[in-house]
Amino acid sequence: MNLAELKKKGGVIADALVAKKVEWTHVDEKGKEFTDKFTVHVRRHAFGVMETMFASGDTEHYKNARYVSASVMLGEDGTEELPFEDAVNLHPGLGMELLKAVNEVNSPKGKKSPPRKKSGTSSSSTA
Repeated sequence: MNLAELKKKGGVIADALVAKKVEWTHVDEKGKEFTDKFTVHVRRHAFGVMETMFASGDTEHYKNARYVSASVMLGEDGTEELPFEDAVNLHPGLGMELLKAVNEVNSPKGKKSPPRKKSGTSSSSTA
């Protein structure tokens, strides 16, 4: 395969936003459960962008929040960034729904990563 063919087949990712519908079920201040349905815009990340995103010094801390912040754009046209500080403070249920949307856009279809070996006694969700 040559470079032109590789690009034609989608092997080189263009910076693009993908609209993803999100459903977040949570409890309001009166204790009533309800579901918010909305659309976010998710950045497709190229290999090198993903590598750089997690190359900073403290890669294991707030890894998913960093990934969500770098990937999710808000607003009707996807022009509003989700600041890292806000991604860290997301409601856990909403954070997981956004992470799911980001993974759907940035993970190869039909292929799953091999399970990671657990180190220590605690485990955490990773992007």
